[in-house]
Amino acid sequence: LALLLLWAGWYARPLDLYALMGVEPPDHLTVSVWPQAGFPKVVHGDLSLSAGEPEMDAVLERLEELRFHRNPLEMVLRFLPQGSRTTEVDPEKDYQIDLFAYDGQNKPLWMLRFHINGWWRGFGRELPLYVSQGQEQGRELGAYLWELSQAGDS
Repeated sequence: LALLLLWAGWYARPLDLYALMGVEPPDHLTVSVWPQAGFPKVVHGDLSLSAGEPEMDAVLERLEELRFHRNPLEMVLRFLPQGSRTTEVDPEKDYQIDLFAYDGQNKPLWMLRFHINGWWRGFGRELPLYVSQGQEQGRELGAYLWELSQAGDS
């Protein structure tokens, strides 16, 4: 039991993005961001960023500030049906963000999603992540990415 508790503490420790995903910084990043203002009208912004671009460096810098915690029960959660969480949406502040990272050969490295107030990782079956101040950081990141995507459309 003591070993199990030690492992659970180690597994749930705070990790940066690269330790969580087990990879180095990506060569390419694609971002889709949907503001909740005006929902159900589907309005979104897309970004395609490459290594060395100042915008990608800024996005990665913001992501590197986050510290993610994994749930030690993740292995069990994989096999349970995904429940639907009801959350209050602030349409002026909330976003959905999908981030996909690729290496130099366009091989997918990782996927990260922020939706309203929660973080998830994975392709297909998404697993929840826990981030202290995750909702505020997600909102700030969403607003930044939305402005960046709209500046690119101009």
